[in-house]
Amino acid sequence: MQLVHRWRYRGHLHSWDGTCRLRDRNDLQGKTTFAAHQERCTDVRIRPSYRAGVDGPCAATGSSDSTAKLWDDRGGNLATYKGHGDRLARIAFHPYGHHLARTSFDRTCRLWDVETEAELLLKEGHSRAVYALAFQCDVSWCVSGRLDAVGWVWDLRTGRHIHTLTGHIKPILAVDVAKDGYTVATAGEDHTCKLCDLRQRRCVYTLPAHSSLVSAARFETKRGGTLLTASYDGTARLWSTTTYACLNTLKAHEGKVAAGAVAAEAALVFSAGFDKSLKRWCVDREGERPNAS
Repeated sequence: MQLVHRWRYRGHLHSWDGTCRLRDRNDLQGKTTFAAHQERCTDVRIRPSYRAGVDGPCAATGSSDSTAKLWDDRGGNLATYKGHGDRLARIAFHPYGHHLARTSFDRTCRLWDVETEAELLLKEGHSRAVYALAFQCDVSWCVSGRLDAVGWVWDLRTGRHIHTLTGHIKPILAVDVAKDGYTVATAGEDHTCKLCDLRQRRCVYTLPAHSSLVSAARFETKRGGTLLTASYDGTARLWSTTTYACLNTLKAHEGKVAAGAVAAEAALVFSAGFDKSLKRWCVDREGERPNAS
């Protein structure tokens, strides 16, 4: 795998100055800047059902001002979701795009209807701040990660807590669910990433992933056979979810890697760092040769 593009820019896709920028997917040139929040943006998500050129919700942002906001692709604010008593950590769209979930330092998770702005679910009972969040592909349940090193699986139909993920010794900062619908990845400050099989209700493997905290864990979007982790040690790594071998180490940034994303079959990887750069990596799958096109 080889670095094929590297962009430096004056503003992040979401930023501590409260702005959010929508960029062209081909060259990452800025298209729209949202004056999103008065305090820093903590997360941004593109709505899964969004189509370029079609009117309607495009993206959502979460902020330290304890609100989340919904935007169109021209920067128009369509809705503001309130209710949390402390700053937001992460937000996530329901895979169909109809609902928006939020985690917060007020120790709750909330689920909202995107169109009506109605609160559908309030999940309380957490002992520490709730940080990470991910939906299962058929959206029957959701997983959250907390700063007390515990993960919760909760049934979206009933709102009930149905399973607890344990094993980390420091806060969980990232979670994701594979396309098989039962494999969950959790990662955090203890430098590891754990793979849990919810059919067996146990951790099946612990990846000794990095030499610093793990900031992101994302399954590739087609089969979930590859997992991407990113870390404050300046690297991003690709792992096999069947053999648990490290497939590739990307020496990604000059300093901390804050986020990462991986496309179907790991043919394309993005990484974003504290060095104010976003990088795109790709590989020729036919012969595993670097593709610099």
